[in-house]
Amino acid sequence: MVKLEEVSLDHVEEEYTDTDSSSVYSSDDDEDDVDNIESILDRVWALQDVIPAKTRKSIADKCSTVYGWGKTSANFLGNSAWVLTTSALLLVLPLMIELEHEQGLIEYEKMQQQSTQMLSQPAGQQKKQASGIVPPGF
Repeated sequence: MVKLEEVSLDHVEEEYTDTDSSSVYSSDDDEDDVDNIESILDRVWALQDVIPAKTRKSIADKCSTVYGWGKTSANFLGNSAWVLTTSALLLVLPLMIELEHEQGLIEYEKMQQQSTQMLSQPAGQQKKQASGIVPPGF
C-alpha cells in the first residue's frame, strides 16, 4: 500500500534558496535539452500504438503522394526555367546585340550627314552658325 506524506511549505522553501535557483540555469541545460529531445521523440514514437495501423498506412500513403507530386512539380518548374532562360539567351541576346549595332550605324550615318552639310555650306554660313550662340560678356 502507498503511504502519502504531507510536506510543509516551510520545508520546501528551506531546500530551494536563491543560490540553488541560479545553479538551475547552468551548463547542464545542454544535457537537459538532449534529454528533452529524446523524450519528445519517444513520445511521438509511442503514438504509433495509439493510431491504428490502417490509419497510419493511409496517412503515410497520402504523404508519399503529396511528396511525389511536389517533387514532380519542382522538377518540371526547374526544367521549364532552364528551357526559358537558355532560349532567351540563344534567341534574344543576339537580337539585342544586332539592334545595338544597328543603332550605332544610324548614329554614324547622322554624323556623316552633318559633316557633309557643314563642308558643303559656304564659309559665311558656317561662321553664322558657329557664332549663333555667344556666351555673355563677349
